[in-house]
Parts: sequence; structure tokens; C-alpha cells
Amino acid sequence: MGYPYGPQQGHDPYAGQGYAQPGYAPDPYGGQSGYAQPYGAPVQNGYGAPAYGAAPYPGYGMPGYGPPRAGGGTAITAALISLLMALVALGGLGIGVAFLLGTDATSATDEDSRTGMAIGMAIGAVPCLLWLLGSILLFRRKTAGRVIIILMSSLALIYCVVSMAITLPREKGDDVMFTLIGGVAVGAIPLLLLALAAAPSTGRWIREGRQGAYPYQGY
Repeated sequence: MGYPYGPQQGHDPYAGQGYAQPGYAPDPYGGQSGYAQPYGAPVQNGYGAPAYGAAPYPGYGMPGYGPPRAGGGTAITAALISLLMALVALGGLGIGVAFLLGTDATSATDEDSRTGMAIGMAIGAVPCLLWLLGSILLFRRKTAGRVIIILMSSLALIYCVVSMAITLPREKGDDVMFTLIGGVAVGAIPLLLLALAAAPSTGRWIREGRQGAYPYQGY
């Protein structure tokens, strides 16, 4: 059927009139850099649509999403143990000071021993205060707190090893086993602290705290 109902099926209205059948011209921008490509189009000149679930801009992450947050389990645990050790030690020193102040020397020898105890407690208060300072700084995500705890833990381990090396040769029989078990139990605490404070996750948690003032912005 002809006009106005359109050409018949299989009939070319332009045939025999010298005209070419209308079509679509090639895309003048196809394959050129600087122009947007249809989504899902093959990569041309090094650019193309990102795969599903991939970041559109490598190195910046997905829009609106920041990098995974570092867990603070190791750092907080190290700070808590250090704090408890400092409080227990300071409590013991306080009891010793109260005993010295509440009693009087009965002889010159007693006076000398009391003086030695006072000096020893004053010296022992220094590491206790350092444990306390390290725990507080680590709670606040300060690198200095981590360094203090690592140093104090290392010194405590060295002290335990040296003490056992001096004491064990003097012990006999079952006392050797008791001394060895006691030394291992005491040395396990600074060893655990050293492992927790030196863990990479502790360092990441501290660095994340320093960067908290600059929240991640998606691109």
C-alpha cells in the first residue's frame, strides 16, 4: 500500500530516483580523548567506564567513603595495663610511706634502715610515674606515650632476666622451680605490654588520632 499509509513492506521509496537510503553518519567524537564515552563502552585512549564496585578515581576510594578505621584494641589494652600497674605500685609506695611516717625509729640501726627504705621508695616512684604518664599519653593517642611504655617494658624485662640470672644459682631444690615460675609470671606482664605497644595497629591508631581534625572527604 502506498502513501499515505507508508511504503509497502520490502519496497524502497528511494530506489530508482537517484537517492541513497537515509542512514546515520558516524560519530564524529567517537574514540577521541576529551569527550565522555557511553557507560560500558570499551576503553579508548586509556579511559573508560569503571567496573562495578571499583573506585572511579584510583587512590581516592569510593565517593563518600573513607579508608577503614584502625582498631585501638592493642593501644587501649596497653594503656589500661600500664595504668593498673602504676596505680598498684603507687598504692604500695603510699602504704610504705604511711608506715614510715606512723612509726618511730627505736635505734640508730633502725633509723638507717628507715632512711634506706625512704630513698628506695623515692627511686621506685620514678618508674611508677613514668608508667602512669605513658598510659595517659597513650589514651590521648600520643606517640610519646607509646615510646614511654615500650622503653619501660624493655627495662622491666631486662631487670627480670638479670634478677633471675643472679637468684637462680643461689637456690636449691624446689626453690629453683618456684623462683623460675615467679620470674616468668612477673616478666610476662612487661612482655605483653611491649608486644601491645609495639604492635603496628597501635601506631595506626595513634596516626589516625592525629588526622582526626581533617575528616576524609569523598571525591
